[in-house]
Amino acid sequence: MSNGVRVILILGLVSLLGDFVYEGGRSVLPDYMRQLGMNAFTVGAALGVAELAGWAARPLGGLLADKTGKYSLIVKTGYAGLIVIPLMGFVPVWWLLVILAFLERVFRGMRIPARDAMLARMRGDVKVGKAFGLHELLDQVGATGGTLLAIAVLSFLPTPYVYMSLTIPYILLLLTLNFVPSHIEKARETSELKPTRGVVVFSLAAALNTAGLLPVPLLLYMISVTAGSGSWLIPAAYTLAMVVDAVAGLFLGMFFDRWGLKVVALVIPLSVLPTVFIYSDISLLMVSAFLLGVVIGAQESIFRAMVAELAQDNGLGSAYASYGLAFGVGAAVAGAVYGYMIQTSMSISELVLYAVAMQAGSAALLFKTAELRK
Repeated sequence: MSNGVRVILILGLVSLLGDFVYEGGRSVLPDYMRQLGMNAFTVGAALGVAELAGWAARPLGGLLADKTGKYSLIVKTGYAGLIVIPLMGFVPVWWLLVILAFLERVFRGMRIPARDAMLARMRGDVKVGKAFGLHELLDQVGATGGTLLAIAVLSFLPTPYVYMSLTIPYILLLLTLNFVPSHIEKARETSELKPTRGVVVFSLAAALNTAGLLPVPLLLYMISVTAGSGSWLIPAAYTLAMVVDAVAGLFLGMFFDRWGLKVVALVIPLSVLPTVFIYSDISLLMVSAFLLGVVIGAQESIFRAMVAELAQDNGLGSAYASYGLAFGVGAAVAGAVYGYMIQTSMSISELVLYAVAMQAGSAALLFKTAELRK
């Protein structure tokens, strides 16, 4: 086994256990928020702002990694912060739940630029698309495991016990962090950390793509409304999205290595479709979950691979941080806008029109990215 493959597998195992913990918790979070008295708008806005905080933490994490060179230390610290997930099972009021959800996103934002930079730097002779695709596959195996655990627990116990049960994989995660390879680079000067123009334009394209994509928490909220609070169908829909995410991420990563930006372009129109089914019955809401899984798989594999290619010789941590900040703004906008439109019962045609407008803007910026690469 080459050293590059070994690094990918170790970081993938860490991500697997990390996703087991936080995706298991997030699969029931919108329903748990609803149980504690929150509505569609407050759920969408709160989780959108938490998502923005997480993505806004990425510049800090990325710059810290590039300035100190201590990538592995930042990765370990960020994953250790997942202790907030088991603690969610003990909160009695919605605002404490929101605070913990906020902290979880911030810890995630801090660790991901350093982790992605390690993956890009230490992948050896593995092509970048395949490296991120394989990592995403392992990532989503964990996410699927976490949501399956949530389904099992909900079959017998109330929602808080889902969070308590995630203590075991969290302990396994702490043990696995000891095997993360030490990765220290020479600290970079500030002048070296400015993202390239290609990274900036592509980041804006990703932001609009995310702003127009139906947020998964709001899809789960609508399933909660349709199927009832505490229904196993809520984490089941999340499981479906994560399984599709894993498979799509792996294959799209390999396609990216062969066809590049053209593969990214195919994802943009697909991002409109999940919105079409938001007011439908359970079966079509599951179709929406499937489609969201494909798009998220693309965002987590080929979008990240695209950043690595566009960054050139500049600091990778800073490049991923810039990309993450733009992506986070898009996520916050999506949470607030879709949450408001659903809460006020706006028509499906109005929701779809918004989605189309955002994706059209994303496509235009993607074409600009292609021009900058020539």
